[in-house]
Amino acid sequence: MANLASAEIKARLERSYDAIATTYNTWAVNHPCSLRFSYLDRLLSLLQTENPTYDSEAPTKSALELGCGNGYPILQRLFSAGLFSCIVANDLSSVQLNSAKSELEAKHDNVQADWRQGDMTCLSFNPCSFDIIIGLYTLIHLPRSEQLLMLEKISLWLKPGGLALVNFSKEDTEADIIEEWLGREEGWMFWSGYGADNMPRLIQQVDGLEMVVGELRPEDEGSANVEFYWVILRKIPTH
Repeated sequence: MANLASAEIKARLERSYDAIATTYNTWAVNHPCSLRFSYLDRLLSLLQTENPTYDSEAPTKSALELGCGNGYPILQRLFSAGLFSCIVANDLSSVQLNSAKSELEAKHDNVQADWRQGDMTCLSFNPCSFDIIIGLYTLIHLPRSEQLLMLEKISLWLKPGGLALVNFSKEDTEADIIEEWLGREEGWMFWSGYGADNMPRLIQQVDGLEMVVGELRPEDEGSANVEFYWVILRKIPTH
């Protein structure tokens, strides 16, 4: 990793996800979603509890997913939730983002969709733009110093009282690289993280955010038992 700059990491990841999109999507469909859905349900429940004044017939809330892939499974749930009038979907892979757009946009014409392809760290939004922001299994593809940068951006983009759902690696590792992920020669893959033991302290240093949930949870990933650190964050209201 020492010889890999951030731009090269992201360029290689973009090429990989474009090339292995079909393989990855097949793997994802067969991968259990119950843990992701349980945290999404907790997030949406908190959103409605803390912001009870919404009209299900005319929803006005906004959401952002960082690294939406082909839209499965989280983005599909957001479009169907009946809570959001505007959803912004971002992914590094144009193949994946176009797949999500093709699958979801025509089916949910009551939701204003904004599709943003590219590096999530280069996204730009006005402060206080979103009620929720989600980034599952996606921030971990950034060099770990940029994961903290993304938390600062998330804090800026959330409305006061808004919520974010993200997960981080269990291990403290600067670079975890697999040359042929999912058995594909084109599947070069990169992960990074500060580890579950360090994240609470680092999150405390991000201005404007407080941790509502911070849990290390195992999940079944085929032959390997993998754990991630799951976090729900709240933008602290200013008084």
